[in-house]
Amino acid sequence: MIWTVLGTLGIVAAVIAAGMLADRKFGLLPRPRALLPAGRPGHKLPPHAPGEAPETALAALPPTVRCRACRAQAVPEGDSRVTYGDRELAVRRFRCPRCAATTAIYATA
Repeated sequence: MIWTVLGTLGIVAAVIAAGMLADRKFGLLPRPRALLPAGRPGHKLPPHAPGEAPETALAALPPTVRCRACRAQAVPEGDSRVTYGDRELAVRRFRCPRCAATTAIYATA
């Protein structure tokens, strides 16, 4: 019974030691000096593609778009009008027939 416990502890210690050696040799974990300080901002979010946000509204609505998830041709689902700030925008929603993802494209009205 005691040998089972000691054997298990030995295996766990060997795996931890192997992981530490691999980390020191290949740098698997980030080092504290490489981590961002608490006051420094992190990575910025990627910008919106043209037309996918009111700030990046297109001049005209496209007839079709490709799905960002699976790259299939999305079909138009409907149009609507919205007011963003002091601008009147047209919104066309597209639905992907393959993965059912929805995409909204904004254009100036």
